[in-house]
This record gives sequence, C-alpha cells and structure tokens, in this order.
Amino acid sequence: MSGLDAGPSTEVCVIGGGPAGSALALRLARLGHEVYLVERHAFPRPQVGEALTPGVWPQLEVLGVAEAVRSEGFLPAREALVRWEDTTARPVRARMGADGLLVDRGRFDALLLAAAASAGVRVLQPATARRPERTAGGWVVPLLHEGRETRLRARFLADAGGRSGCLGGRKVPVSAPTLALHGYWRGERRQGPETRVVAGPDGWSWGAHLPDGTFSAMAFVDPALLRERGVGRRSLEPLYRELMDGSGLLEAWTAPRLVGGVRARDATCYRDEVPIEEDCIKVGEASFSIDPLSSSGVQKALQTALSGAVAVHTLLVRPGNAAAALRFYREDQRDSVARHAAWAAGYYGEHRAHADRPFWKRRAARSPMPSPPEPPPLPQDALAHRRWRLASDAVLVDTPCIVGDVIELRGALSHPRLARPVAWLDGVELASLVESLREGLTLPQLAAAWARRVPWRQGVSILGWLYRQGLLTEVTPSGSR
Repeated sequence: MSGLDAGPSTEVCVIGGGPAGSALALRLARLGHEVYLVERHAFPRPQVGEALTPGVWPQLEVLGVAEAVRSEGFLPAREALVRWEDTTARPVRARMGADGLLVDRGRFDALLLAAAASAGVRVLQPATARRPERTAGGWVVPLLHEGRETRLRARFLADAGGRSGCLGGRKVPVSAPTLALHGYWRGERRQGPETRVVAGPDGWSWGAHLPDGTFSAMAFVDPALLRERGVGRRSLEPLYRELMDGSGLLEAWTAPRLVGGVRARDATCYRDEVPIEEDCIKVGEASFSIDPLSSSGVQKALQTALSGAVAVHTLLVRPGNAAAALRFYREDQRDSVARHAAWAAGYYGEHRAHADRPFWKRRAARSPMPSPPEPPPLPQDALAHRRWRLASDAVLVDTPCIVGDVIELRGALSHPRLARPVAWLDGVELASLVESLREGLTLPQLAAAWARRVPWRQGVSILGWLYRQGLLTEVTPSGSR
C-alpha cells in the first residue's frame, strides 16, 4: 500500500452502491451535479431481499432503467400462496398488468450502479470509506481504493450505507425486535411458481423461487426465541430447519435440501432521528427501515433516493429554500414510517391462529379508532342550486412541495380528515381554488370563478373530492332551519 494521496474533489459523495445510493447518484448526475459513488464490494454481490412489488415500476421509469430491468430475465411475481389469518392457505393473485418481480439482487443492484455510471457518476469500487470528517469547507472522506489510501473531498455527503451507515446517528426503533433467518434451497422438482407466506406460532416465513433455480426462504422471529432456546451463531441451522419444517414452506420442492449456510440479520424497523442536514443526507436503510411484510424495502429505498435527490438539489442550487428542503425530507421520512407501521400492525392483527402468542401480541395493532362517517351522496340538485363553502376547520398552511426539480413552500389544504396537507389535486394547485369557497358559491358560480384555472369537468371532479372528504359545508339560507 502506497502513501497518502491528496485525492479528488467533487460536489457530492455517495457512500454505498445499493439501490438507494445508485438511484440518488443517478438522479443527481442527471440534475447536473458532479457525483462520486463509493462502494465497498465488487458486484455482483450476494444480497438478501429479492421481491419487488408492482409499485416499483414508476420509480424505475423515472430512473430510466425500466426497460433494462424488463430485459434482464427476472421472474414475474404474479401469485402468492398465503396462510395467514388461520391454517388455510389461500391464493392471492396480482391484478392484471401489475406484476411484481423476483430478482437476483446481485444483478439488479449491478444494473442500477451501471446506469449511474452511464449518467456520469464516478464509481470507486471496490473502495472502503473510513469515517467521514466534516470540515469548514465540506467533507473529507478517507478512502482505501486500488491499494492506495486517498482522501475524497466533497461539498455534500450522502450516506447510503444501510443499517450501519457511515454517519452514525440515533436509530429509533418503531417495531418489536425482529430477526430474519435466511437460507437457499434446491430440490428434485419444483412445486408451483408461487411466492409463499406462512404464519406460525413463533413468527412467519416467506419463500420464493429465484431466477437461478434456488428457493429463497426466510423465517422472521423474535430474538428472544433464540435466547430461550440457547441458540448461538453456530447453532442457527437446527432452529432454522425446525421453523422451515413447521411452516410447510418447503413444499415448494420435492426432496428439498439446504444449499450453503444459514444467515441471520436484524430486521427490526427503525428511523434515524436526523435524516438530513444542510450538508448531508441519509437514504435507504440509513434513513429508516420498514417491516419485511410489505416486500417493498427496495421500493422504499428508491423512494428515499428520489425525494432525497430533489432535497439535495434544492440545498445545492437554492440555498434560500434550505429550510423547506430539510422540512420536506424529514416529514416525508416520518410520514412513510408512520404509514408502514400502522399498515404492518393492522396486518399482524389479522392473524388469529396464534394471536395469544408473544410474537403476535407484540406486533398486532389495537382496535383502531372509528373513522369519521362518510358524507351522504352529493344531492342531485347540488350541481345547480345549493351553495357550498369550505368547512370552517379547513385551513391553508405553508407546506414544502416538489415544484419542478426543487422544493418550495406552497399553500396546502389542511383538515383533521386529511392524513397530510394537500397542495395539488389532479395536477391543480388547490390554494387558489379553495379561496373562492370561503363565502359560499353554487356550482355555476364556482365554474365561473374557476374558469381561468380549470376546465368545467375538472372543476366538478375537484368539488366532488372536497365534498367526499368532508371539506365542504352547505350554506343554509338566512332564516331557514
């Protein structure tokens, strides 16, 4: 190993070449930024987590890699065999044209990284990044690359290094502690192409056939189960085999046999307390993780990269909008974590066969609060004769929004019935429209007031949405009861 090299300088340094890091680097390069990406491992690398939900396709389209992914020969995920609520296995089929994918993550990750390199990202791989140092002039990242120690200087640093990350910080748990035990299987004859999900007394299992002919199988359990059984790293395999045998998951093969060893990894959900600052950001699992039940970990990693790229671009080219960019990314993280936690708790709550067992009791949601009643159907004469105004508890608030390629504060409609403020509906900015509803108008009057902004039919559609959300109040004529 040679002596210390002064090293290059760049605008953005991304540490980690998984889906989040590659997607972030790719988007920033296309937005005109100079980007270096540092990845520790040579690709393709073994990686757990092979299922992609149909929701990933719009993100792949934005990144410009959808066609490359389609042509890679990955397996479509059209059907799952699910045994969850009770002991009955039920087939669950994807909607027509809404296939997910079962991918080789080594090839998938390499494809994304290659796309980033094609967009102009300078990829250092394999290269080991030491602890980054924050200085008055930006960041200094000590590197070991091609047998040489060097330093990469960057104005902005992105941590895409997964759960361990490179920036540290406090991870706040948002689920019960969970451990994933994972192995690959082969057999004599494959029994159906379905992905399989099976609930058991002490956890649940997932399995899927992969493009290379293996069957990936995971068991999700409480770490406490291993402590109770006295299971250590060297004795994982007997417990894993026991869980697999009890789940029936291996019925996907005749004469199944384990290929290689059994790996264990933390699958506890968490969020980082400070996911973004004016000179750094955390994306993917460096920012937060979600319950593997959703099979959308890669999708959420890509989403953090896409929203993070807009936030970083804003910080770099519009420093006056820094507060809006920071707030946008922090709120996006908190909202994503809260939505997924609520969804997972509700899904765990649907399991009945072992609902009294510790694993399920720790994860199941309590009975949710009743939702506000839906308003009655819009009266037939509402379109011409009745007058409507905005509900008194609906207000406009300044909210950070994506406008083009940057974050700006825009007026958004806020109401207790809405999960979050809404700035745009059907591509129309709501703030200027709802101001017309303060005093109360009939629909013809409203159409005239909105005529310069939206076509008639679109105005009717927006009015209907406001009514269904309970955001409109009928104006009672003076003197009526």
